[in-house]
Amino acid sequence: MHPLLLKAGIGAAALAAGGGFAVLGSSSPAVAYSSPPVFLDISIGSPAHLVAKGAAVQVPVTTSCTTPDGQAFVSVSITERVGGKKTATGTQDFYVPCVGSRQTTLVTISSNDGVAFAKGTAYVSGYIEDYYYYPFPEETTSGTITIAS
Repeated sequence: MHPLLLKAGIGAAALAAGGGFAVLGSSSPAVAYSSPPVFLDISIGSPAHLVAKGAAVQVPVTTSCTTPDGQAFVSVSITERVGGKKTATGTQDFYVPCVGSRQTTLVTISSNDGVAFAKGTAYVSGYIEDYYYYPFPEETTSGTITIAS
């Protein structure tokens, strides 16, 4: 057999085999299915405590998470009816390290609207979110808590 024909035959066989592997390789799972899992959990504790005569409240927030980037974004909001017609509100955003176990952070939330918080019952909501994947996975919570002195 002529050496040029042999080389051409080997090249054609290599192209055919490579094309077959490309077709077979495209049926592999998408990257998201083999990516590390994300676990997010949040709870807001009671009682909260007044700070600076009601200018803010300190709220215990317990989080637990495992994320590929090692942190998660948390947002906590509080609303309290004060007196007859006034409402005190506030929101605080922060990041927590994701260490795989529960951790409690004492979060100080200032009044956004100049109305002081008072002893009583307030509505709280919060979420923990991871920005590593899109769409961003998140876990939410809400309910009422007691504000003590």
